[in-house]
Amino acid sequence: MITERSVSVTEEKRIATGLITSTKFIDEIKSVLQLDYFTNSYLRTVSEWCIAFYEEHEKAPFKHIGDIYESESHNLKESDSELIGDLLKMLSEQYDEGSINVDFLRDSALDYFRKRELEIVVNNVSVLKEKGDYDEAEKEIERFTKVSLDIDSGVILNLGDIDTLTEIYKQRDEDDKNFFNLPGDLGRYLGSYKRGDVIGYYAPAKRGKSWSLVDCYKHGILSRKKTLFWSIEMTKTEIVPRIMKSFIPMVDEEGTYPFPVFDCKKNQTGDCTDRESGVIILDGDEFIEDPSHKVCTKCMRGGRHDYEMTVYQDLIFRKQDDIFTIRKEVEGARRGNGIGEILNKYGRLSVHKKYTLTYDKMMRDLEILNQKDGFIPDIFIIDYIDILDISSKTSFEDYRKVDEAWKLLARMAGEFNALVITATQANKEGHKAELLDSTHQGGYYGKNQHVNLMVGINQTAEEKELGIIKYGITEARSQHYIPGKMCTVLQDLKAGQAYLDSYYKN
Repeated sequence: MITERSVSVTEEKRIATGLITSTKFIDEIKSVLQLDYFTNSYLRTVSEWCIAFYEEHEKAPFKHIGDIYESESHNLKESDSELIGDLLKMLSEQYDEGSINVDFLRDSALDYFRKRELEIVVNNVSVLKEKGDYDEAEKEIERFTKVSLDIDSGVILNLGDIDTLTEIYKQRDEDDKNFFNLPGDLGRYLGSYKRGDVIGYYAPAKRGKSWSLVDCYKHGILSRKKTLFWSIEMTKTEIVPRIMKSFIPMVDEEGTYPFPVFDCKKNQTGDCTDRESGVIILDGDEFIEDPSHKVCTKCMRGGRHDYEMTVYQDLIFRKQDDIFTIRKEVEGARRGNGIGEILNKYGRLSVHKKYTLTYDKMMRDLEILNQKDGFIPDIFIIDYIDILDISSKTSFEDYRKVDEAWKLLARMAGEFNALVITATQANKEGHKAELLDSTHQGGYYGKNQHVNLMVGINQTAEEKELGIIKYGITEARSQHYIPGKMCTVLQDLKAGQAYLDSYYKN
């Protein structure tokens, strides 16, 4: 059970974290912040330091908080000094300057301030009433002021003012383009994923939905966004190796293996005078092995329309998939030069049995993460929504249950100001189709009302053998797309690589 005391510590630690790391957070909450709201003396002390630093330097202290701590530690109680030291150690391991989810922390802080203001007033009134000082008790009620930032106030804009337009477009570009993109042409094709978005992938069974979600997890972490992956399809012994292989390409037995790379058909046939290869490896339908062949993507990278996409199997050395390879990579990373450090800072995995993960359990996971090490996700990934249990919230079993599940994701995206990504099954007709469209989504079609982007995953048997998969947008709320046009992605799943390269022809 989460006690009232632990809740106050968690909430106040969030606020202190924001005050230490984010000038924007201080800007937004300083008008309603009162140090009396803090019930934990060490967090009140830290917050007081931050406000003093902000008033002098007009920015959050971030790394300077360590200097303040060193200079003030002799004035602290021993218990407070130890707790502050632990907090600053956690922040140095978990946060970059300005990397927090400001909107979520602001709303969370406002709710806490409202709660504390009410608690303080109610307590004061109660004490005065018990003393028989009714006049002062009534005055205390009259002095009560609702804590509000007025963040929902309307704004009147002059759209003929270029400074106003410049500010709005700058904010739009920062919100749209600087949060999260997948790499290469795939990222350009799918567009920028933003806070508050719900993204859905769908495909027939065994066509790589989970691999796509793992790849989003990988790139979320590499983008320095705190990313939480809920696995409700695979056990921890299944999902953890898959995730680790995505970061560290590994195979069952160490050795040299083929992997797909883009090439041009004209480079292979010799029909191009500007090609990289000096040999012909494609004569009609006959493929001729020649190790001296060099792939050519000049026209592909240059965007020329005479590029004829094909794939060539190159060779690469892969390490063995075992704990020894993992340990070498992760422990080396702890010295500040590899994947262990970035996983520790930005990635978390929560594993639940099928049909057991509910919204309440999600909130419990988030509370534990926040209490344990101040981890507040920017990206939620759920593998996958069709086996999410929402029975604690609803009693029906028809299409409305599917609708409620997708509404739940939209609610989470809004409440936490986070990106939510999940996957869903295609229907029976989708299993037969070479190109998925919006009619091939399984279950209730109304799920599209709750997503910002829905993406079909397409692959023929031949493409699977070659390491090719194709992503096709079938629903998009705020971006232009052409139905039927797809982005081609190269994979090497035996080594855990769901993304090697991508190509999209405009």
